[in-house]
Amino acid sequence: MLGRIWTLTVKELIQLVRDRFMTGFLLLFPVAQLVLLALATGQGVRNLPLAVIDLDRTAESRAVTQALDNTPELVWRYQPASQAELTELIERGQAAVSVVIPAGFAAALGSGQGVPPVQVIVDGSSTAVGGTAQSAVEGAIGDYVRRLAAQHGVTAAAGVQLRAAVLYNPDLNSRLFTIPAQMGFIIYQVTLAVASLAFARERELGTLEQLLVTPLRRFDLISGKALVAWLVGGLDFLLMYGVAVRGFAIPMRGSFALLLGCSLFFVAVEIGYGVIISSLSHTQQQAILYVFLLAMLDVALSGYLVPVKNMPALFRVAAAVSPLQHYLVIVRAIMLKGAGLAVIWQQIAALAAIGGGVGLFALGAATRRLE
Repeated sequence: MLGRIWTLTVKELIQLVRDRFMTGFLLLFPVAQLVLLALATGQGVRNLPLAVIDLDRTAESRAVTQALDNTPELVWRYQPASQAELTELIERGQAAVSVVIPAGFAAALGSGQGVPPVQVIVDGSSTAVGGTAQSAVEGAIGDYVRRLAAQHGVTAAAGVQLRAAVLYNPDLNSRLFTIPAQMGFIIYQVTLAVASLAFARERELGTLEQLLVTPLRRFDLISGKALVAWLVGGLDFLLMYGVAVRGFAIPMRGSFALLLGCSLFFVAVEIGYGVIISSLSHTQQQAILYVFLLAMLDVALSGYLVPVKNMPALFRVAAAVSPLQHYLVIVRAIMLKGAGLAVIWQQIAALAAIGGGVGLFALGAATRRLE
């Protein structure tokens, strides 16, 4: 018995070595995946965009702004003219944290009197970003105030008080950040898997030739396969949405119709990738391996593990053409921030551009393989 098992093992090893794609996948791709994830997550949360409204306009208030800008976690990018403009920056995700320095800041601090609280507004839709931003602001201002208070002979206790407000997720509950992302991942994986197996299954079972001799045109055949994946992806979204909102109390602050439309659009874009994979694959196993590879890349580039802004330059470029990255921005913006079309139109436009290119390539690839 052991001899037969050993013989079979040797046969499988020989067959594996002869399959260069499988051998390369098993040896090289896990290493590449580890390097990719390490590079994407090893940067930490840094250079978060900061907005500052300086109502005092003194040397001391400018020094506070400079102290914030010198913090590795923050970079001063915006100086909004009003509270409304500041709120818009937070809502659009352009600023991760904002600081409002009150009028009379320097005079009150120098006299040792009570200073109006410095207002800190944090985007809490991402718990990692929100917590890091709040800690960085409190640390930078606290250090500066202690130095300034010592110069004026004032105790640090009489210094500045921070009034922090975390928007969209006041408790920094990680579920509000992770569950919408997981919902997007599941929709992505199911859609890609169903679409990628469409022609690979027929080819492996030997039934593809029977479909080709039917009166169906090539475009009809491709569309029929794609429609099944689109319906499955849409149904999966409804199920995941119900579980997230009803089961885990994830807030839905925006328009459900807008979220549904964006989700169905995202599913259509991913079907293009699935059709390409199905056209290139000879077996279902090969198709699943392609899906696995693409999924690992998209997860690393989606912004789920670390904000896209903190990735290396090459990864930021790659993330710009990742449909999953844009879709996760849309899901969080609609569900957590109540964002409308005016806020997420750039992500929708990016999905449209990516979907157009991928769709044309998928149609051409599938048509050629069916000839």
